Amino acid sequence: MILTDYYHFERLSGGKSKTRMDCTASTQSYNPLESLRNKQGRLFVYVGDNTHTSDGKRGKSDLALTNGIHITSLYHIDLDAGRYYGDFNKTSDALLMVCTGFEDYSNGCVAVGSVIEIYVARGYRSDRHNLFSLFLDGELQSEMDRLQEQARPEPPGSLR
Repeated sequence: MILTDYYHFERLSGGKSKTRMDCTASTQSYNPLESLRNKQGRLFVYVGDNTHTSDGKRGKSDLALTNGIHITSLYHIDLDAGRYYGDFNKTSDALLMVCTGFEDYSNGCVAVGSVIEIYVARGYRSDRHNLFSLFLDGELQSEMDRLQEQARPEPPGSLR
């Protein structure tokens, strides 16, 4: 097994921030993300322009995920499928992401209903390009399905 953890984030309606994505389901098993939960147990990330990293400044990555810290730059290779890759900052872990609803991000906000599904491959940071090829070819689909089945919805009251 290559993929170890899964997190499903959605842009919910009614929020003040137009770039906040709330975790609505997860395997609740990846400590670097779990440590970002607030005192109420909520986990959320912000999608923003990647102007604060060297790859963002060089135009290699247009978007980034943050939550008080830089989590990852989003590298978008497959323009049609909304598939991205990255790595969790300051770890050896690779991230594979399926993003929907980002087609109109150019206006600086994420549309309500947009989704980011994050799949973690612990220890695969140095192999993320090969991993992304497997991802695009559909060779990781059974692992992705298994992790989605293991995901638990966030507890009531933990979402805004």
